[in-house]
Amino acid sequence: MRWRDLWVLTASLAASATAAAVFSDSMRCGRYVVQTGYSQSQILDVCGEPRHAWQDGFIEQAIRRNDPYYPVYPTPLPYPLPSGYETEYRRVIPVYKWEYNLGRGTLLKTLIFHGDILIEIVNGPRQ
Repeated sequence: MRWRDLWVLTASLAASATAAAVFSDSMRCGRYVVQTGYSQSQILDVCGEPRHAWQDGFIEQAIRRNDPYYPVYPTPLPYPLPSGYETEYRRVIPVYKWEYNLGRGTLLKTLIFHGDILIEIVNGPRQ
């Protein structure tokens, strides 16, 4: 009986740790949950305006491909690239940060966006 109780306790702790890991990149706004992957407009609809918002620089993303794909902008090439030729496409993505104070006794939440997509939610000090 004692081993069974220990096994049930271990299983319940593992399940709660898994549930915490699933919602570690989420934030509750009223009765809605905002998760990574949401757009800025979706978060504005659910949570409203942030307390403080700013642009925190840029990141540069390079995409390399070995197939004859080439991007459509700035202008497409007038001829296809030979096979085995590596193409590189670079783009600059702005990084935005929004702060939300969700009330007394809650943690200050900082939302980090790459372009329009929510990438990370960082917990700050308790308010």
